[in-house]
Amino acid sequence: MLGLSIDPGLETGACLFSWGEEQPIIVEGVYQFPYGAAGLAAFLDKEQIRVIEPGQNGFMEIRGHRLDVLVVERFTPRPNEMFSHTRKSVESLRGEGSLISRYFEPFIEWAEPSQQYFMGDSGLTLPQKKKLSRDFLKAQDMHLTGQDVGRPNADDAISATLHAVAYLRRKKHRPTLVELFGGPGEP
Repeated sequence: MLGLSIDPGLETGACLFSWGEEQPIIVEGVYQFPYGAAGLAAFLDKEQIRVIEPGQNGFMEIRGHRLDVLVVERFTPRPNEMFSHTRKSVESLRGEGSLISRYFEPFIEWAEPSQQYFMGDSGLTLPQKKKLSRDFLKAQDMHLTGQDVGRPNADDAISATLHAVAYLRRKKHRPTLVELFGGPGEP
């Protein structure tokens, strides 16, 4: 099975991953690129990611290989006393629109931003959750730096990678749970 997770924004992160009935998650590639929705559209074109026959009989592919799941972090408005959106705050919506305009919407597994923070107690602050998540990736030899993705940082590629792990965790994919969490297959 082959999946792609995307964290859209001014900088967009993407993680191509595979898994199988007996195979835990394998990160096949990670990407991070600038230019918001335009950068996402260019990435889709460059990597030949598309929907074949939109509709009930359609499917997705990447470079001629069937893509089984597309996990996308959904824009979540954050209440604000000033209610002043900026380009940065809404660029992920434009990225979602880029995917929808290319007929991906029926195939998307939407993910809330908080779903990537599956380590630790729910009462932790966001910086604490981010630190635990990065420590988790380091322990799994999956951590990234800006140098790995050719950018000043790898924040969005890290987010996309965490969403890939979180997706298989939600699906209770036993080989991934055993490999990454060391348990009997339960999250």
